[in-house]
Amino acid sequence: LFDCVNQRTILPVDDYLPGAILPPHLSPFVKEGGYVPPEQVELLSRDKADKEEEVFEEKKGEEMTAEDKRLAVMAMPKKRKALYNKMIHSNKQKAKEVNKLKRKREEIETSRAAKKKTAAK
Repeated sequence: LFDCVNQRTILPVDDYLPGAILPPHLSPFVKEGGYVPPEQVELLSRDKADKEEEVFEEKKGEEMTAEDKRLAVMAMPKKRKALYNKMIHSNKQKAKEVNKLKRKREEIETSRAAKKKTAAK
């Protein structure tokens, strides 16, 4: 019930039948641009398939080339350039954290798969 409330939609009932392994709880307080669990991606893809296509089409015309970005940074005043560099640094740190969480998830899934293989033998 709470997963339906958090997602603001009705979720498939098959995952919640008696005896079934329950899906992990997905927090509604996930920050944009951070780590998104695969289960959350699956749920989001169900709801927003049409919206993503529209957004993708809009962003095609907005992309800057590397040369344009370099020239824009060169033309910035010193204070704004320092702020821009801090923002870039912060984004890189967040990306490192996301990659770290993804690696941990992959390691856990591979260890679970190995345990299942040994348990099946």
